[in-house]
Amino acid sequence: MKQKYQQVHEISNGLAVTKISKSRYQNGSRKLLNDEVVVEQPMQIRLFWQEDNTDKEQVFSITMRTPGDDEELILGLLLSEGVIDNYQQVYSIALEMDDNSNLWEVRLVNDYSPTINTLERYQVTYSSCGLCGSTSLKSLELKNPTQLNDEKHWLAISRVYEMPEIMKQQQQVFLQTGGCHAAALFDFKGRLISLYEDIGRHNAVDKLLGKKLKNELSNSKPFCVVVSSRLSFEIVQKAIMSGVSVLISVGSPSDLAISAAKRFDLTLICFVKENSFNVYNGEWRLSPLGS
Repeated sequence: MKQKYQQVHEISNGLAVTKISKSRYQNGSRKLLNDEVVVEQPMQIRLFWQEDNTDKEQVFSITMRTPGDDEELILGLLLSEGVIDNYQQVYSIALEMDDNSNLWEVRLVNDYSPTINTLERYQVTYSSCGLCGSTSLKSLELKNPTQLNDEKHWLAISRVYEMPEIMKQQQQVFLQTGGCHAAALFDFKGRLISLYEDIGRHNAVDKLLGKKLKNELSNSKPFCVVVSSRLSFEIVQKAIMSGVSVLISVGSPSDLAISAAKRFDLTLICFVKENSFNVYNGEWRLSPLGS
C-alpha cells in the first residue's frame, strides 16, 4: 500500500519536524501509525564582498541541514572555515528570495575582504560528512586559529560526568523523533549556555558556535562544547576556530581529531559514561583527583 506523506512542518525548539504515517510490523501484526521525523533540506549560501572597489560574489556552500537557526549555522560555518573571525565583519545575513527559505546571502562589510584561498573551492557539504575537503592539520594552520585559553585545573571532573546528561535531558527534538544530533555550550562551572540540534552533527556544532560568535562571548574565558556523536577532525577544527578549549563527546575520536587537539592544545574528552571517560589531550585543564 502506498503511504500518504503529510506535508506538515512544525517548528519545535527552532527545528522543523514533519508528521508522517507509517506501517509498523510487530509480532505478526501490522498497524498504521503516525510518526514524527526531522526535516532535511539543502541550503545554499552565497557570499558578497568588495575587493579593490569591485563587487564580488560566490556561492560559498551548499549543505544539507535541518531548517531552523540558519543564521547561526551560517555564522558558525564561516567562522570554522576562516572566512570571518568576528561578528562585526558581517554586514547582513538574509534570504535571497522571500519565498525560498533554502537560499541565503551573506554580505560582508565594505572594509573587509575574506582570504581568497578560503574561497577558491566550490564547497558542497553534507550533513553526514561535513567539510570533507579540509581534513588536514596544515589547512587548519593556514586558517590562523585563535590561541585557546590556557588556564589550568579549572574543569571539575564531576562536571565532565554531568554535562552530557544535562544536554541529553534538553534534546527535545531527539526525544520527539530520535533522528538528530546535539551540541551544547557550557561555561567553566558546567552551566548550560545554549544547545542546538540538527540532523547533521557538524551543523549542530556550527549553529552552536555561530550563536557564540553572535553573542560575542569572549574567547579569553574557558568554555566546553559537548556533542552527542563521535568526534571527527572537522568538529575539532570548528571548536579550535571558535576559541573553545574543551571538547567533550559521548562517542569516539578519530586519529586526526586527536592529532589536531594535540597540535592546538585542545582538551579532548571522549567516551563519557556514567562513571568513566577518556582524556586524549589537555588533561592539565582538569582539576586534580580528590580536589
